Amino acid sequence: MEMIVPFKLWTSLAVIGCALGTVTTSSIRAGPSSSAAIVALRVAHQELFWARIVFSDPALHEAESHLAVAWSTLKERQYGQSIVAAYNSMQRVRDVKGGVPSLYSRRWERKKSEPGNAPES
Repeated sequence: MEMIVPFKLWTSLAVIGCALGTVTTSSIRAGPSSSAAIVALRVAHQELFWARIVFSDPALHEAESHLAVAWSTLKERQYGQSIVAAYNSMQRVRDVKGGVPSLYSRRWERKKSEPGNAPES
């Protein structure tokens, strides 16, 4: 009787593991989702918004056109192409910004944590 309890436990864990593996594999094969595309678009839109405030470079119009393509492909439910267009928009904005760190980059965190940049206690 005592041998049955561990056997049931291991069987249950094996079934749960197989179910999670199947769901993960099917999710990966399905490709990008609409929520991933929307997140990419929002980040690119925010980068472009802040870049327009700080810089007056005509090259930002190209980034706006990439963003417009990203929104239109999102409406057509082509999520992979929408993510690529949003990425192209962000890359164009970062080219314009040059050495200015992004709000989402690790360089920004590193600069805040360097000695001399921390507030004195």
